[in-house]
Formats: sequence, C-alpha cells, structure tokens
Amino acid sequence: MNRDKKPRAVSRRLFTTAVVSVLGVGAVPLSAAQAATPSPSPKLPNEYYRKSNQVSLNTKVLFDDISVRIQGDAARLFVPQTVKPGQPVRVVWLYHGAGSDQNAIAGGFKSTAHLIVERGAIAICQNAGGTKYSHPSAQAIQVAGWQWISSVYDVRSNTLRATSGGGALACETLGSSLIPLISGMYNVNAVYDLEALYNGDGRDRASIIGAFGDDPAAIHAANPARLPQSAWAGKTLRIVVSQPDSSDRTVPPEQHGLALLALASPVAAEATLRTHSNGHSTPGFADPDFMAAFARWAPPPPMADTTAPTVTITAPTAGATLTGTTTLSATASDDVAVTAVTFTVTTGATTRTLTATNSGTGTTWSAPLDTTTLANGTTTITATATDAAGNATTTAPVSATITNADTVAPTVTITAPTAGATVSGLVTATATASDNVGVTSVKYYANGRFAGSATLSGGLWRLGLDTRKFANGSYTITAVAADAAGNTGTSPGVTIAVRN
Repeated sequence: MNRDKKPRAVSRRLFTTAVVSVLGVGAVPLSAAQAATPSPSPKLPNEYYRKSNQVSLNTKVLFDDISVRIQGDAARLFVPQTVKPGQPVRVVWLYHGAGSDQNAIAGGFKSTAHLIVERGAIAICQNAGGTKYSHPSAQAIQVAGWQWISSVYDVRSNTLRATSGGGALACETLGSSLIPLISGMYNVNAVYDLEALYNGDGRDRASIIGAFGDDPAAIHAANPARLPQSAWAGKTLRIVVSQPDSSDRTVPPEQHGLALLALASPVAAEATLRTHSNGHSTPGFADPDFMAAFARWAPPPPMADTTAPTVTITAPTAGATLTGTTTLSATASDDVAVTAVTFTVTTGATTRTLTATNSGTGTTWSAPLDTTTLANGTTTITATATDAAGNATTTAPVSATITNADTVAPTVTITAPTAGATVSGLVTATATASDNVGVTSVKYYANGRFAGSATLSGGLWRLGLDTRKFANGSYTITAVAADAAGNTGTSPGVTIAVRN
C-alpha cells in the first residue's frame, strides 16, 4: 500500500474522457515522417466545431480541439497534429459522472489530457448522455464511441481512466467487455456499486434515481457489482482510494474500490491499490501514476507476419480440356489476409500472368483465360497467393489441354526491299510474321506470280531473289503467311523497280 504524506489536492470533477495514444510513453510508434510534420487534422466524421493550433501546457505540443457528434451524443477531442486518421493508436477512456459533460476534457481532466497529448495522443471526452452512470443508454454510447474512433484510427488498445461517478461506466465497460482490446483500468475514488449509492442517502441516491428512476431492478441490471468474479478473470486494474475509509464518504472505498479489488484480485491479471489521505479529492500523484500505468500497459508491438497463405487451384482440374474463354479459380486463405492471387499459364514457350479478383467475401479468387490466344496442346497453370507482408505460396502446376479450332489468320509484313526501291542482281526479301498459334510458312509473290518459299532465320522469313530472271520494270511484291490450320494472311504490297 502506498500513501503520499502530503498529497496535492485537485478540485473534484466528475467527467468522461477518452485518450488515444500514438507516441511517447507506452505509445504505438509512428514513422519519422509522421512524427516530424505537425499539421491540422483533416475534418473528422460528424465534426461540428474546432479550434486548431492549440498548445499543450508543458512541452508545447500543437493539437486541435475538435467537437463531434456520435449518434447524437456530443464528444470533444484534443488531436495532436502529428496524428492522422488511419494511423495506429492507443485509446484510453476516462469517465465522468454526475454534473459534467464533454467539456470536462478542458476542466478537471485538463492536466491529464495535456499529458496524453504531449505523448502524441488524442483525448476524447463523451457526454455519454449526461448523468447516466452505467445506464444501458450510456453503455450504448460507449459502444458507439468505440465504433466511431475505430473507424477513424487503427486502434491497438483501450485503457480506461475513471474518477468518482465515472467509475460505474468504466467498470461496466471492463467487466462486460463492451469494447475490445482493453489493456487496463485506472480508477480514482471511483464508483463501483450503484446499489450502494441508491441505498444511501443524500444527493448520490437522488442522482441514481435521476438516471434510472426509483427502480431497483433496473439499477441492479446495470450495476457493475452484479458481475460475477469470472468477469474480472485476466483483467488489469489499478484502484486509488482514500484511507482511512471514513475520509471519503462520497464514494466510500469499502463499498466501491476496495470491494472491487477484493472480488477481482484472485482472478485478475493485475489488481493493484494505491492510497492517499485526501478524501474525495484527486491526489497529486494521480497523473504521473496513471501515466506510469499507461506505459506499463502498452500493448506489445505487432508480431512480424511470417506465415504464408495457402492456395489451391479449383478450376481447371488436372487433365481438363480447355476451349474458348474459361475461368481459372483458386481458394486462398491466410492468418491475416490474402491481398493478391495471380495465375501463371505456360503453353510451350508462351507464359501469361493473370491477376485474379475476389468477390469481396469468402476465399475464392478467379480470372478469365482466353485460350484462343494460346497454341493448342498441353498447358500448365499455377496460382500464387500473397499477403500484405509479402509472404507468398505457389501451387503445384495443374496440366490441361487446349483444343481450339484455329480460325485466326497470321499477319505478315515485308521489311525488305522497301517500297520504291530500285533493285538489280541478287536481292534478299525479308518479312516478319506472327500468329496466335504459329506461322508454318511464308511465300513471296511478284505481281501475283509465285516467287518462292521463305525460310525462317533470325526472326525473319527470308527469300533470295535473282532479279536477272525478271524483265526490267515495276513489280509489286507480297508475302503470304500460313498457319497449321490453313489460315493465311497477306502482307501489304511493296512496289519496286527492277533495273538490270
């Protein structure tokens, strides 16, 4: 048990605040570029007011003071100008109680919020319906707040920080796991047992009735103290109360903080106590002690992803016959996510790579293959799945047979002699020819009369012409390319002059 001999008092305030950390103590690190270039945050979803270029109390960090509405409930944020939507962040929720609203972020929790901002954090304070404690409507607003912040930022952990009446919603959030990724809860003089307040007297009883009506069943149903011990198994919490018990009669420790510790300690991952003698006022050590807990509860850095995806070709099956346009399909999965699947199709000396698409749900990836652009015969197909970390897996090849009626004619172009040339003696005619399957022959013609069959050499179809066998004059040379299916293609004519 720790006790400050002369704690510095902070005026009593009851409020709900959230803090999001991305830098500094216990923070998720950003890149150097992100950390080095402060600039105002872009407009956030449902934003209705802001004051930009605010300066923090201690280390003069620039931040923006932004107000938003989350399902109609007002919330106020302090956003460091090094933090942008989509970046990894930690979230610490700090909870208010009776008589406060979202503006508590600039009131009783101002010093805490500025410390968090100075560590690259976002502080967000929800009104949470006003004085609702852990009423179902406040729980719904808590859940909506989480959904909103997690849609804007890449949240890595949530830490809860409550004072006085805000403890009820904080305890309910942790004990019932209203939001995920909770790293710990830090409560100062905080409410745990609503029925203890209801069964008391004075304004606290009136406040409970104001939130729930004079309805013991409704109060019990939302009371964190109803939760069984198993609700606290594996949880992390630190409780700060005043001692002796009689020094805080607003939220008596024996009914609240100490009662929670007694229940949770046997099963919690961490359940620690720190005391002060300052009654219901927040002790001066609360901020540094919370920041130490915040750092201690930082989530470990994400593990490097070294697990490769799994991938299996589902179509075509081995030995299938392929014609026309067919669909290649594969199923792929990964411990994180598959980001891409490609198919590699090899037919003879021709290799095609096709990028598959995913329907958006499930594990099936597919791509169309136009087999008419490939030669008939055996083809092999593999699929490669890749994840965001660059891990990749390639399947064993699947063999299939392409059988298409070839109706595509070759194309052919004469490259020599050139149009308008004057030739004599021995001349070599050359042409390039291509086909979807393959060119089997090229023949040359002079003024429509067969001049000879070419041979393929160095990528050109060549024919030696003895122009001395031609009468002097003008001739139009054409080349006709043929494929194995008998399809033919004729080149544009090239007109030359023979002068011997």
